Parts: sequence; structure tokens; C-alpha cells
Amino acid sequence: MILYRFIAIALLCVISISPTKAEKKRTPTALSADTVVADTTHEKISISLPLPHTFIDQQIDSLIGYARKYIGTPYRRGGKGPNRFDCSGFMQYVFNHFSYPLNANSASQYLQGISIPEEKIRRGDLVFFKGRNSRQKSVGHVGLVTEVYPDGQFRFIHASTSQGIREDWNYETYYAQRYIGARRIYFAQIDKSMILDAILDLEEIDDSPFDGN
Repeated sequence: MILYRFIAIALLCVISISPTKAEKKRTPTALSADTVVADTTHEKISISLPLPHTFIDQQIDSLIGYARKYIGTPYRRGGKGPNRFDCSGFMQYVFNHFSYPLNANSASQYLQGISIPEEKIRRGDLVFFKGRNSRQKSVGHVGLVTEVYPDGQFRFIHASTSQGIREDWNYETYYAQRYIGARRIYFAQIDKSMILDAILDLEEIDDSPFDGN
């Protein structure tokens, strides 16, 4: 039933649903990549699916808010928390709280998720840096982006060896010289296909025999 589809979409995210009048003959119009058209017997319904920021931002807010609770926690090499952290241990601890497993060290965390160009970094992304030796090419440090500004600068929370959990700016010389890249980890697996799969699953339920007793 169409009602089930709407319930599923509403539970997955906040989306805008705008019904249009049925037309037997209609010139096809270009649809944006974020629009899905559901065909029914009597009408066409255009469903806007931008993978709504209202849903994603709430999850990112929770992630960052939880990480900030540990500001000031001391650094310890190999520390996995909650009383001591190293950089990768801190990220692993925070993400595990939201049931997303991260690998054990920053180099292996850099292999997770999807690569994000610097100009498209958003809150919730992981950013990676070289270690203390800026001439090395390997990943040696990781942080979580907490704020992004219109000029492209961003702040990130991480486990500093000298001051423990804190937030810093990406343009600070130490980090600017060591920046390697960003990965979208936590939300890499959330995309429109998940929403569409849920709708298709409900369609199968609608088509199955129903015993009215």
C-alpha cells in the first residue's frame, strides 16, 4: 500500500512529498539526481530525496557532542579510553558508541569510508595527517571535523599528544603542513539506495497474500 511507503520514508528521514496530477500523456522532464518518481496506477508522486540534512545533521550533532564530552581527557599512546586516549583510540571509542566500528589505528582508519576532497569536507568527516615528521608520507594522526566555515577552513577534535582531547584549526602551521586527506566514514553507508530498498521491501509486503481473519 502507498501508505506503507510514506511511513517508511518518514521514519528513515524527513523528506518532502509533493503529489502531482496524473497525466496520460506527458513530456518527460529532467529529474535531479536527488529525485525519485514512484509510479502508481492512478498517480505519479515526486519524492525529493536529498538525503536530508535534517536527518544527517542530527546524527552528526550527536557524534560531535559525544566527542566534545571528552575534551581535556589526557593523551596516552595506545589509550582506548575512556580515561586516556591516543588519536585513533579516541576516534574508535567515539564511533563505537554509535555502533560503527573503526579500525585500530589511524593508517587503517584511512582505508575506511570514502575519500572526500578538501573543498567538500563537512562536519563528521575524519581528517588525517602525517605524524610528527612532516617529511613522511604515511598517516600518523586523525581527528574529527566539528565545524566547517564558508572560506573552507575547519576545526577538528582530536587527541593531542601534549594537551589531550582538544579542538584545533586546520590552517595552523603544524597541521597544514601535515594534512593528508579526509574520509567520510560514519555516513558512507547511508545513501538513497537504503531508502529505496526499504520502499521495495514494503511493496513486496503489499503484494503478499493477506489473511483478514
